[in-house]
Amino acid sequence: MGRSCRSFAVLVALLALVGACTTSPGGGSGLVPLEPADAGSPFAPATAAGIERIVHDQMRAGAVPGMAVGVWVPGRGRLVQGYGVSDVTTGSAFALADHVRIASITKTFTATATLMLVDQGRLALDDRLQSFVPGIPNGRDITMRQLLNMTAGVYDYTRSPEFDAAFDADPLAPFPVDQVLAILRSRPAAFTPGQPGAWQYSDSNYILLGQIIENVTGEPAGTFIQREIVDALGLPGTSYPTSPEIPPPASRGYMIVPPGAPERDVTALDPAVAGTAGAMISTVEGLRAWAGALAAGTLLSPAAHAEQMAFVNTRLSPPLQIGYGAGVIEINGFVGHNGAIYGFTTAMFQLPETGAIIVVVANKASNVDGVGLETFLQIAKLLYPERFSA
Repeated sequence: MGRSCRSFAVLVALLALVGACTTSPGGGSGLVPLEPADAGSPFAPATAAGIERIVHDQMRAGAVPGMAVGVWVPGRGRLVQGYGVSDVTTGSAFALADHVRIASITKTFTATATLMLVDQGRLALDDRLQSFVPGIPNGRDITMRQLLNMTAGVYDYTRSPEFDAAFDADPLAPFPVDQVLAILRSRPAAFTPGQPGAWQYSDSNYILLGQIIENVTGEPAGTFIQREIVDALGLPGTSYPTSPEIPPPASRGYMIVPPGAPERDVTALDPAVAGTAGAMISTVEGLRAWAGALAAGTLLSPAAHAEQMAFVNTRLSPPLQIGYGAGVIEINGFVGHNGAIYGFTTAMFQLPETGAIIVVVANKASNVDGVGLETFLQIAKLLYPERFSA
């Protein structure tokens, strides 16, 4: 959800200051990896050991029960492993097939669905928000393009005290979209839409895009995404949920709590709360398949794909090159997205120049935790140090 990218901003700035993605020396943490999903063409032993050291360090530092990592680099090798446990009560191993919530990676699907409607002539990137969702500040000026690339200036509802309190108290409690829209209509804009140099990550943009998709198609946005993207591509283990449960096999999800506080299982939550900003579910293999299709623009025309990959400078961390396109983050040439929601943190990126894909999923998070992104960044630097040199 939205605060995942606030943690993203903080994380990349911190990593840049401390040397961007260094890893500690030494052996593993004692966690036993599962068998790889694809045993062909493994990395050289030194590279594989380096990746596993990163995973071990991240899990130990964050007290993360379980994590799965998939790294595929054409011509160099692959490592696809699960580590730790999916359930701290039963001790069940974290399996590569375990479903997890992918949080803000959902935005890549919502943006693609929006651009598909543009390709179909049912929507235009210069259409104004007011035509679909009235009453939002600056709605007569905000375009679809600005919602997609986070230059609209719409207030982020996940920053509101009423949302924070309700979601923290009970992730299963409904927070209907009408309540989100009421918040947006009552809060001032962060900035004038399209203001030069202005950019702010806001979950609200993607809740609004979900409403627009529903308005244009006459069906729930999740239904359109499931049929036109997930089912059309046959993405394994991937779904837009309509109930609080995660389909089996599934990892449990755990909340980051203050030291000494009891473990908090937050596996079940109302998917409508995150909606088209963060509701979806997938697996390591599902994210691998989607990373490739997203980077290639498989479902889009060349023009729409170019729009998706037109990156706005976020100015989040000058030592790193970080841009935001239409639901896609670019970091030093890698394109994809990260996510964090109660219980789960994820990252999914491809380097289009080489076809390299890195996927990370973990089962302990808050709405602001960044272990998934941090693990990706460290693996990316290990494999492509030249892209992260000062």
